[in-house]
Amino acid sequence: MNFVKDIYLIQPELVLSIGVLVSLLVDIVSTKSTKFLVPIFSLIALSITAFFVLTNFYNEGEAFKMLSITSLSRAFDIAILLGAAITTLLAWDREGEHHFLVLSATLGAMVLVKSISFISFILSLELFSFAVIGQIALSKDLAGTGAALKFFILSVIASSFIILGAALLYGIFGTFYFPKIFLETSFKPIFQAKPLFFIISFILIFVGLAFKISAVPFHFWTPDVFRGAHSSVAGFIATVSKASAFGFLVNFLYIIFGNVPYLWGEILIWLGAITMLVGNLAALGENDIKRMLGYSTIAHAGYILVAFGIGTDTSIGAAIFYLIVYTLMTLGAFAVVNSIGENNSSLENYKGLSKNNGIQAFLLLIFMVSLAGIPPTAGFVGKFYLFSEVIKSGEYALAIWAFLNGVISAFYYIRPVFYAYGREPKYEVKSALNPAIMLAFIVGFVGILYLGLAPSALLDFISSAFTH
Repeated sequence: MNFVKDIYLIQPELVLSIGVLVSLLVDIVSTKSTKFLVPIFSLIALSITAFFVLTNFYNEGEAFKMLSITSLSRAFDIAILLGAAITTLLAWDREGEHHFLVLSATLGAMVLVKSISFISFILSLELFSFAVIGQIALSKDLAGTGAALKFFILSVIASSFIILGAALLYGIFGTFYFPKIFLETSFKPIFQAKPLFFIISFILIFVGLAFKISAVPFHFWTPDVFRGAHSSVAGFIATVSKASAFGFLVNFLYIIFGNVPYLWGEILIWLGAITMLVGNLAALGENDIKRMLGYSTIAHAGYILVAFGIGTDTSIGAAIFYLIVYTLMTLGAFAVVNSIGENNSSLENYKGLSKNNGIQAFLLLIFMVSLAGIPPTAGFVGKFYLFSEVIKSGEYALAIWAFLNGVISAFYYIRPVFYAYGREPKYEVKSALNPAIMLAFIVGFVGILYLGLAPSALLDFISSAFTH
């Protein structure tokens, strides 16, 4: 083990670790009039971390036999850091502890996507989960406390499934190290000798991950937690949590169970197909925009699961592109919710929004159109490439199924827009547009239009993660 080389490989994670500690110190020494320094420092820490991610994008290797640093895992880092930065803007006026927890959860997510040992995986998973629980609980109202308690209980249950599955695998192979498990299944008929334990371990770990992804039937917590959490936290869970879980899914499926793709390929495709349908149908009847976006994130998880089920380099690349686009448009939608007010999430409050809050109404139109996958937005490009991979794999019926789900989703995405432009105001809503929210709007708006009109640069960059 080369200690210096291992340290060099994890430069971004070390930078962010220092940022986590210093952010806590900045919060402690800040006075009421200088609390704005905490989110500013958080953005600086995230920006420096992103710089190290990009400059070390093609530096690959294993660190401490626990983390696998590859260009692919760094691509997931980009989605994670983008989501964390926009979340920081949405939570600008929140307590300093919130920004400390955002950085902590981001660190956990970045370690999670590189974990090739159950030791690092479980530690990073718990760091992420408890930091998110803290973010939810900081709402300090009944809805926030209830959401935090629900998320805590389900996180414990999900972690318990994962730990039981890891224990079973350790009982079979005598190691927590993923590559060793892969080698054992390559040269020894362990799957044939102990098929029951092997399959049960897969089911237990996958069920735990399905909670994190919000896949059906483990999705039921999502709309309730989104409704009770602050919009910045709900957006963070919808984006960063998904990116980290899907990032780890690559190591889980392609290393531990890489020799038995028939065990999980069809499962992911069918699960994705069911998940997108349930999420879209449930969202149709929602009159609360935060709960609607909760069901929306379930549906989008279904689209990405299908890409993972296909399992080619290009389909995984399309999924990563989709995750980045999804981060921009979902956090953009939550930025609108944030500016309109946490307690004004009923669609009744969005009636006539264009007459009193023209900026938010226009941005709501852009973000909802992109989520629906309508050109010329990035949401259309993301779905186009995702569906193209489904067609290339020969799954024509699945492509039609996904397209029909996209049509269903257009109905509930356009409804808030119709309320904003086609109805008279029912309530007087006083919105808040501070510079941080405006910056979040600009990032989301520019990102969605740019990637909708000129996506090739990002697509080529993601493709380089597979060809390097």
